[in-house]
Amino acid sequence: MESWLTLNPWIGMILWTIIYISDYVMTIASARKYKSNPHIEFEGSYELTAQFEKDVNALNPVSKRHILMLILTNLLLIIFWQLFSLLQFQRGFAFVLGMLLLMEIGVHLRHFRTYHLLRLYESKGGLDGKISYRRWFLFNTSAFEFFCLSILFLLTALFTYSLFFAGGALACLSIASNHYRKYKALYKQAASLKEKQS
Repeated sequence: MESWLTLNPWIGMILWTIIYISDYVMTIASARKYKSNPHIEFEGSYELTAQFEKDVNALNPVSKRHILMLILTNLLLIIFWQLFSLLQFQRGFAFVLGMLLLMEIGVHLRHFRTYHLLRLYESKGGLDGKISYRRWFLFNTSAFEFFCLSILFLLTALFTYSLFFAGGALACLSIASNHYRKYKALYKQAASLKEKQS
């Protein structure tokens, strides 16, 4: 599979474009369902990536920021492919693709779980009362999920000698680390505020 992905940049760019657009579409679909659900609410925003918060909160079907990021990442893919071609190390491009595509696989797994939960509620019920998610809680659970994915991808990379899965492991670990730092900062703020109020 990796040799197929490194033949030319267009294969990776097409896959990346499809999965990146799919991510935004599913984010908006899930956010819309959450907003109409009387049992669940989020502190701040459902979206964890700061640059897309306004678009997701407004349920914009098209995001200029998202389109710009898609263009920039595709340009970077072309640059990396040319660089690895010059170095005669085309397999290195599989590492870059793994970082992008497997990171999005992790995001999509969360989307599928969320969408299934909300569709199940709409069709059969099953939720009572009200759940309010604190923002630090969202970042903590996200960090844990991406850390688990990074371990899974790392083990796959080690057993298959795959640079593609090694790239995915690094990307997921990076997101896990980033979200854990945000969790710690937000939890510290929440704890400090609670202490002042008591």
